[in-house]
Amino acid sequence: MIRDGFIAVGHASETDGDAHAALEEPAMVVYAFDVDETLEVSNGPVKLADLVMLREHGHIVGLCGNWAMVTRQCPDWHRICSFVGPCGIEKDDFLRQLRQYIPGDDYVMVGNILGMSGASDDRGAAERAGWRFIQEREFAKGVR
Repeated sequence: MIRDGFIAVGHASETDGDAHAALEEPAMVVYAFDVDETLEVSNGPVKLADLVMLREHGHIVGLCGNWAMVTRQCPDWHRICSFVGPCGIEKDDFLRQLRQYIPGDDYVMVGNILGMSGASDDRGAAERAGWRFIQEREFAKGVR
């Protein structure tokens, strides 16, 4: 169970009568970020430093959008991103593949809401792929 960014990995002892709290480990979250109007390199509110911080906390971070904008502008992009895409497929198909082949405790797409905050339907792609969605401006405010 994921609670406050951690996953419970143990249970209370039933043999010695003591109520031991469950051991908790940080949850491994796979984050996929749209680029245009999401990341700062393309007129968005999300800072690349936020992606670095997620990596430092043990999460998997990658791009699901106009990834060339990042690879061209950030020489160290490969130290931040574990994946870039989609390449020749729709975003929801890319997200499905990531979920199938990358183990994680949670899967989060950060991006735009079509007609509200950008030109791409990132919320729809996340919903179709079974990912949790966070709008870019909410992520920039600290929502995780």
